[in-house]
Amino acid sequence: MSVDAGPGFLEVHTGSPDETRALGEALGRLLRARDARGAVVGLTGPLGAGKTCFVQGLARGLGAGGYVRSPTFVLVHRYPGPLPLYHVDLYRIAPPDLDALGLEEIIEGDGITAIEWAGTAPLPPDHLSVELSFDGDENARTVRVGAAGGRSRRLLDGLRTCVSSR
Repeated sequence: MSVDAGPGFLEVHTGSPDETRALGEALGRLLRARDARGAVVGLTGPLGAGKTCFVQGLARGLGAGGYVRSPTFVLVHRYPGPLPLYHVDLYRIAPPDLDALGLEEIIEGDGITAIEWAGTAPLPPDHLSVELSFDGDENARTVRVGAAGGRSRRLLDGLRTCVSSR
């Protein structure tokens, strides 16, 4: 795993799905340690880029129970834990259908919300964005984490510290 950082973002190059999960796990541990209820993580990237893989690590770091799988067909999975994880997949949702999904209520809930295909929904003003892209070989990824809002910037700074110390 290699790290590049700048003001307002963190860019990590992972060489395997396990490294992508480890990055998600580091974020999950940070969210759990700071009891960051209501935090939103918006994930973007092409099919197969590792969005669900990242969320698997996020769930592990949060201490959330259950096997994490893509919620493409059920749209939302809830994983219980000290901080519940709501895993939302908007791949098949058109913007007019977001109200029926109850996304706003999920985000305002008691846990952490991870939203795959986040570019199709309005995110709250304070959120983390995670963009995954292919990086060379079939397992390598570039994961770019950005923050909007004060709490998310503090979380990003904490993640930067966690990842840089590895």
